[in-house]
Amino acid sequence: MSISDTVTATFSSKARCKPVKRNKLVPRWYWAMVSAESFCSTSFDYLILGGGTAGLVLAARLSEDPDVVVGVLEAGEHINEMPEISVPGMMGQALGNPKVDWAFSTVEQQAVLNRKIFSPRGKGVGGTSAINFLVYQRASEEDYNAIEALGNPYWNWKDTFLKYLMKVETYVPPTDPKIAKDPHIGYTTDYHGSSGPVKASFSAWFNDLHAKFMDTLVNMGVPINRDTGNGRNIGASVGPISVDPSTMTRSHAATAYYTPNSHRTNLVLLTGAHVTKILLDTPSGEPVVATGVEFLKDSQKFSVRAKVEIILAAGAFQTPQILELSGIGKTDIFLSEKTFVRTIWFLQSAAPIKSNSVTEDHLTLPFIHEVPEGSETFDSLRDPAFLEQQSTLYKNERKGLLAGSITAYGYLPSEKLFDSDGLTALQNQMLQDTTLTASPSLSKQSVLIKKWFPDPNQAQIEVLQFPFFLSFGPLPERREGKVYHSIMIIGLHPLSRGSVHISSADPLFPPSIDPRYFSNPADLEIMVSAVKFVRKLMRTEPYASAGCKMYDPPEKSAVSNEDLSDDEIRDWCRSRVISIFHPIGTAAMMPKEDGGVVDSSLKVYGTKNLRVARIFCFLPAVDASVIPLEMSTHPQAAVYAIAEKASDIIKTARAR
Repeated sequence: MSISDTVTATFSSKARCKPVKRNKLVPRWYWAMVSAESFCSTSFDYLILGGGTAGLVLAARLSEDPDVVVGVLEAGEHINEMPEISVPGMMGQALGNPKVDWAFSTVEQQAVLNRKIFSPRGKGVGGTSAINFLVYQRASEEDYNAIEALGNPYWNWKDTFLKYLMKVETYVPPTDPKIAKDPHIGYTTDYHGSSGPVKASFSAWFNDLHAKFMDTLVNMGVPINRDTGNGRNIGASVGPISVDPSTMTRSHAATAYYTPNSHRTNLVLLTGAHVTKILLDTPSGEPVVATGVEFLKDSQKFSVRAKVEIILAAGAFQTPQILELSGIGKTDIFLSEKTFVRTIWFLQSAAPIKSNSVTEDHLTLPFIHEVPEGSETFDSLRDPAFLEQQSTLYKNERKGLLAGSITAYGYLPSEKLFDSDGLTALQNQMLQDTTLTASPSLSKQSVLIKKWFPDPNQAQIEVLQFPFFLSFGPLPERREGKVYHSIMIIGLHPLSRGSVHISSADPLFPPSIDPRYFSNPADLEIMVSAVKFVRKLMRTEPYASAGCKMYDPPEKSAVSNEDLSDDEIRDWCRSRVISIFHPIGTAAMMPKEDGGVVDSSLKVYGTKNLRVARIFCFLPAVDASVIPLEMSTHPQAAVYAIAEKASDIIKTARAR
């Protein structure tokens, strides 16, 4: 019996992955209308394409007005009972499950040994917020201010992000006295919300090596940071997670924004509906207007229209795919069916509407090491007897390993990775890199990245303690009878840029995802230095005396039987690097002349809102695709905040 089946059996005899039950507060006629035919005959003010993290925020906020009718199209289903989603200790186990994950892969990545890299995205109500690793962190103030610096007025920490990050969350300090005493946990009401839909709390279980890992970081000169939510995330900290401590279950977009509002008769969700095209009109002498949407459900084609706005919230991979399938994109994309993408012309400027589709992503290296036999890790749940014990503990007391998650983080500036000569050498390499001025957008972004690189207050690398064996490929092999931890090494400000485009005229065909990992050599050099930092951590007290043993990468070279050379570490990085699943930027919010796809009100360039007449709509994009530059953290909280601000922008525009 699988872990999922065992956990489910402990709670209920009912089958898992069951579709959500009808809310008894909602009239039966309302649920009857949630068929494709009834959906399409509804007079919608707003249509939201995507029922994921951002889409559900928008749906909930816009439907607060009872006079507004909101429709949501979601390709996945609404899964109500699935331990891999709801149980914290099973985080990550939904990845690759076709019921809830698109399970994309990149094209072959030349700089990482031509490997195709696994790139999951949430499929279903809640999107990626339902299947991620629960991390609920914030970036530095400078990261948020960079969005304004790239041409987006008021999109900064003080005016926007702090306000909306607080609006999103109910931040719950630990109540367990033992955990509350952890010196790395702090809480200040000045920076955290107390009444938001998403619950942010702390793990109810700390692994055996948690304290040693944190103390070792401190001994290596990494300062304690008791609250990384205050705009300064440098340091060693215990990070919050998106878990509701009252139930000890995942708090995600579906539970936080959709379920509490699903009784509203002006909020209509259609699942199993795969958007294939946005219907566009090109009135003479006017900007393009989006008038409706085509979608597939049960292999049948349908179309639906909106009176006010169509909002694209399909994520960093599928937002550009839908734009290009709709004719908004590059003119030189050649499809396998020997057809070209139709390009809509913005007649006022005689220039095509562009889908920039430039992407960047956080890369990670799982530094896997053996830990003492008998250590409790999430891999311990593979033992049936232990799993049964933990399942009962979780059911009865909401405690134990299944109530646990990731706890220990370190955000490191460059000065912790390089000596002065190494820092200077890499700075000079960046200054001489002509690829960083190849486009207006990258040129402006690289100015910020180069400024941040030597800044002792700006994180370049995150080290994250995962108490289990993490691998998404055939290597390395797990040795039976051994117990493992993985220290995830995450590059936070990559210089490599790639693209996401359609590869077929078939809307059901996955997009071509080409992040071009390590195409900029500076990204590799930073990771090499980070690997050396973690190897030093393994040899520093108190971790050095914890009984751990390096496994992948090994402690000694197989060739020289000495410490690994820099070239050997480079080779290992190329063979092991994977994505940590934070793609952004494919519909970047920047000025049009810099390659932006949406403006600071999130409207796609070349489309126009004619809301006064209430017969046309404009097309905003609201999801991680609009973030123009990777932040020094996991993006979940930022996506919620962007969607909250977008809701206010749209409401304000409607009120005018």
